[in-house]
Amino acid sequence: MYYYARATIKNGRPYTYGHSDGKDWADDALITDKSPEVQKKVFDWIKENIVPRKTPNDKHSSYGLKHYLEHDIGIYLTNNEFKDAMLLCGFKPVDETELNWEYCISEKPISWRVRMKKEKERELKRWREQLDAD
Repeated sequence: MYYYARATIKNGRPYTYGHSDGKDWADDALITDKSPEVQKKVFDWIKENIVPRKTPNDKHSSYGLKHYLEHDIGIYLTNNEFKDAMLLCGFKPVDETELNWEYCISEKPISWRVRMKKEKERELKRWREQLDAD
């Protein structure tokens, strides 16, 4: 079976396309297709959680970051919509031809959020174990 997925920037906006299961497909959805309220929440989340740096960060891609955003604020975005939001916030991809974009972003705010999530999960587990013991 033949499969490929690519991305590019057309007229300053992301465009993702590929071929799988015998069919061509495209994800050309943009963050600006969402309501102004959703756009504001997404842009605010990016500004609060993503910090630029000079070197690429290969530990987090657009695909993974969009899942952090969804977990935090409950808004589902396609990978392309998230990439569009990052572009509009000034974050350019390291390689625009990759399906999942990497960026020159700091690890610290992201790793802090992951660490806090794991700490909350451990705390919840201890709490449940204590309830079961009583």
